[in-house]
Amino acid sequence: MLYARCSSCGMVVPLWCSGRFMPHMPQPVAATPMGACCALCGVLPPIFVCGFCWAQQVLVLPGAQPFASPVPGQGQQMAYTVTAPPNAPAKKLVAEFAKALGEGLVQGVAQVVSN
Repeated sequence: MLYARCSSCGMVVPLWCSGRFMPHMPQPVAATPMGACCALCGVLPPIFVCGFCWAQQVLVLPGAQPFASPVPGQGQQMAYTVTAPPNAPAKKLVAEFAKALGEGLVQGVAQVVSN
């Protein structure tokens, strides 16, 4: 199961799809090399809207490099994701998000330095 953490309010939620083109029963979203994927809809857009604070963010999958902001000087809010079994302990999820965030920051700094 794929979990996302809102960069605005910090809530950790499982990702579910209930239909992009045709409504269907909620299905868990999986991480694939092409992006977040629903078994019925296929590849989904890399956008996450938090159900608690309604902040719109870019969905960053495990191992993927975060997108660069289209506007120089402004950072895009990013929702980092982690793959974990259903009903995973909250402490384990927070540790995985910290690891993903650290890797994303290192990759971002390396990209800035190389340019």
